Amino acid sequence: MNIRVEHNGAEVTELFEEQIQTKVGKLEHHYNTIIDAIVFLHEERKEKQVELKIMVKDETLFVKESSDTFLNALEASVKSMDIRLKKYKEQALKNI
Repeated sequence: MNIRVEHNGAEVTELFEEQIQTKVGKLEHHYNTIIDAIVFLHEERKEKQVELKIMVKDETLFVKESSDTFLNALEASVKSMDIRLKKYKEQALKNI
């Protein structure tokens, strides 16, 4: 899986980039045919937003979470995407 991080001027440390790679990379354990992942980081005043876009075969899944820190927003986004991927996988298996 290719993981790309995009941010609109928000400060991102190398350590946080590594955390993004690790946490988003774990999603592949549940669904191993993820093609690409894009993590968008937005900073709106005191609120930090993380948008997570996952491309799988024939579909794009998207979640958006906000929090007071990027790390908390990232963890919430990954948790939400994990649930979305499980539902997607169940649907895909039903259609076989």
